[in-house]
Amino acid sequence: ETALMAPETMLEQALDFPRQLASGLAAAATAGIAASRPQAVALCGLGGSAAGGRLLAALFADQLAIPVVAVDTTSLPGWIGTDTLVVCTSYSGATAETLDWWDQAGRSGAQRIAVTAGGALAARADAAGAPCVVVEAGFQPRGALGLLLGALVGALDAVGAAPGSAALLAAAIPSTMLVVAAERANTATAEAEAARLAGHVVVFYGSAARAAAAVRLKNQVNENAKATAFAGALPEMAHNEVLGWLGSKRHDLPAAAVFLRDKDEPVAAADLHGRIVGLVAGDCPTVLEWHGQGNSELERTLALLIHGDVVSCYLADCEGVEALDIARLTGLKAAPAE
Repeated sequence: ETALMAPETMLEQALDFPRQLASGLAAAATAGIAASRPQAVALCGLGGSAAGGRLLAALFADQLAIPVVAVDTTSLPGWIGTDTLVVCTSYSGATAETLDWWDQAGRSGAQRIAVTAGGALAARADAAGAPCVVVEAGFQPRGALGLLLGALVGALDAVGAAPGSAALLAAAIPSTMLVVAAERANTATAEAEAARLAGHVVVFYGSAARAAAAVRLKNQVNENAKATAFAGALPEMAHNEVLGWLGSKRHDLPAAAVFLRDKDEPVAAADLHGRIVGLVAGDCPTVLEWHGQGNSELERTLALLIHGDVVSCYLADCEGVEALDIARLTGLKAAPAE
């Protein structure tokens, strides 16, 4: 068989999301993961490799049969032990912190699963006789979200932590394909939104699963557009951050807010969302509301992820930067070794 060639641009990697989901699910299905439900799961990862874990816990909250926690601290929580599962995700397989988590989990006697495209993490899993979900190589870690999300969903379904989640994700893939087709057919919308966000500090907001999506899109703007961006969650921001926008107006700061919405938000949440949008619109010149396409909340949230990712790529063009450039990150990671 001919090896897959990863798309050369961040935009094409973003638009490859539906195919990646299917590939990640398939990789988990063939990884030899035994069905042995733990008492709790820790999903460990950083950067682009952490996005899948955060999104899984949010998107499939209703499917979780046990506690599933995304971990990004320097050491594992004290509750990790023989009755827990630690899933270590590093797309490159070389993330130092993730390798440390893998070793810590081994010393704690925890069950372990690795999710990676290869490298040292795959080697350590092989040496330990632990399951390893090997996904396609060649992508930027942030451009491999579909691979990693699919792999994690398949793995947690296999151990009984999120029963039925793999089928739900697989069923959502056709909808994401329609979203990608629409993004390709109508680039004007994403390009116009990117132009409105250019030169601004961008803050993404969402409730429920869209709060995790907001973090992902904030990270994409950071990495792809090399632009300052933040993320917040509703209803929490109604208790504090909403006041901070008064400072934007007072100092005439170039800030923009993007609210990730869903047509089936609970009535109280939708009302709060609407009132906050109105307040923030009075504080800054650029406020966008994005609604995802799809028949379910899962499909619509995945659609928001695709659209935001595409916008971040066009924003890189508006800012005059190369979306693929991560020289600062590479240098920062190399500094301790030097």
